[in-house]
Amino acid sequence: MSENAPVTGRPRVNSTILGLNAVVLIASVVLNVLLAYRVQRQDSAIVAKRAENMLNVGVSVPPIPAKHWGDDRQEVISFSNTNRPTVLYIFTPPCSWCKRNNDNFNALVTQKSGQYRFIGLSLSKDGLGEYLATHHLTIPIFADLSKETIAAYKFGGTPQTLVISPAGMVVKNWKGAYTGGQESEVESFFQVKLPGLRADSQ
Repeated sequence: MSENAPVTGRPRVNSTILGLNAVVLIASVVLNVLLAYRVQRQDSAIVAKRAENMLNVGVSVPPIPAKHWGDDRQEVISFSNTNRPTVLYIFTPPCSWCKRNNDNFNALVTQKSGQYRFIGLSLSKDGLGEYLATHHLTIPIFADLSKETIAAYKFGGTPQTLVISPAGMVVKNWKGAYTGGQESEVESFFQVKLPGLRADSQ
């Protein structure tokens, strides 16, 4: 074969492979950008949905008609009859996170009962007596909340902690157990040190 004879096929194959690689790379970049945008939109939607399901700070809330646990005495929990802010702790007996968060909440009550009025609200009466006997909540407990109250306060997932001013305005609203960043927020707001979550749900 002459040295000057053209070599056919190889450069064209290399160019084709390079072109395909470039197309795949561009498609991958575009796909990653689109996925990142979709994840960001989903995260924003989740945050917005959570915000819809929570009372905002500064919102005024009505008094709460409920039955005092133990004697079924009907009462109205008012916020204006005390000069202390009220801490509402919302829980349900079957809730494993409520059980794990119990030591944290009891520590909060022990350290701050002189500055805040603490009230427990159970969204269910099933197993409530056993729950209270096991977890030693030393605060007034109420149940039998009306549908209107549950809707007005947007009660749902438990545990939840609301701080209400004597003027009946939401000061703080935490949904969930005191863990991670929320634990730090609770400790900072109340100026306390919490023991942390229980390792199990017993």
